[in-house]
Amino acid sequence: MPLKNDSFGFSRYWMLAACKQLPLQPDLFSSKKMESARKVFLAGSNQLTAIKNWLRVGGITESRGSTTTLTELGQLIAAQDARAEIAWTWWLFHLHLCANPDSFPYSGFFELYDHDMRWKSVDDVVGELAKIADDKQLNISKDTVGTYFAGVAQSFQAGGFVHELGLIEERTSGDSRGSRRMRRRLTRPDDLLVAYTTILFQHQYFPGQSTVEARALLGKGLARALGLRESDVRECLSRITTNKDLSQYVQYRQQVNQDSVQFLRAADASLKEIRFRGYQSQAVKWQ
Repeated sequence: MPLKNDSFGFSRYWMLAACKQLPLQPDLFSSKKMESARKVFLAGSNQLTAIKNWLRVGGITESRGSTTTLTELGQLIAAQDARAEIAWTWWLFHLHLCANPDSFPYSGFFELYDHDMRWKSVDDVVGELAKIADDKQLNISKDTVGTYFAGVAQSFQAGGFVHELGLIEERTSGDSRGSRRMRRRLTRPDDLLVAYTTILFQHQYFPGQSTVEARALLGKGLARALGLRESDVRECLSRITTNKDLSQYVQYRQQVNQDSVQFLRAADASLKEIRFRGYQSQAVKWQ
């Protein structure tokens, strides 16, 4: 399923408002509360739909009927980062979007492009993502992909959370249209982030498997989500294996022609503990 964002990106203010108001008004996104929701989020009706969808696919909220509540992740963010300004918060949001196929074209972009992609125009990216949508039989047109990606691309601009995480750089080309071009950047995420992402991708794509081949995880876009080379991920996993704290969750094994990752504990518990550790340690910084 695609991320139906109606060309709207996601803002820091919307995260802050959701974490503050949804515990007080779980029916805030219901039709009877639309006027209140517009005031809370400073948004129009179409934007409210986009906000709700961004929050859901990013793992921040869950909905039942007319009620929308914060998930355990959303509650942690609300408790630890009331101003929605800590890098760890936005890495968590980004990673959960990447690991959720329902966030397409967001997840599709980070699954497709390595850090060393050449400069590409938005039109070029939309065309390539439309081919992925066809291959995955998502039943959405190229025009629809373009509409949804327009919202995703807003997060790539200066001030957007993806840009601030150091994952994207942009420029305006010198042609007469002044079209925007973008490319991926190589980042240096803390090993805590790599451990979390590895467990998250195992939980999403290989649930119940205590050992997963490294190439299978990388094939799902593990390195691309982090802005790393695949060789960098393997180096990080090697360090994690000898780290006194992180080694209790993940062990990296290298054998002839094959390497694998062993997961020592249940994914839900591991992710919950590492999320909290990330806030306590403050090891993850803005790029």
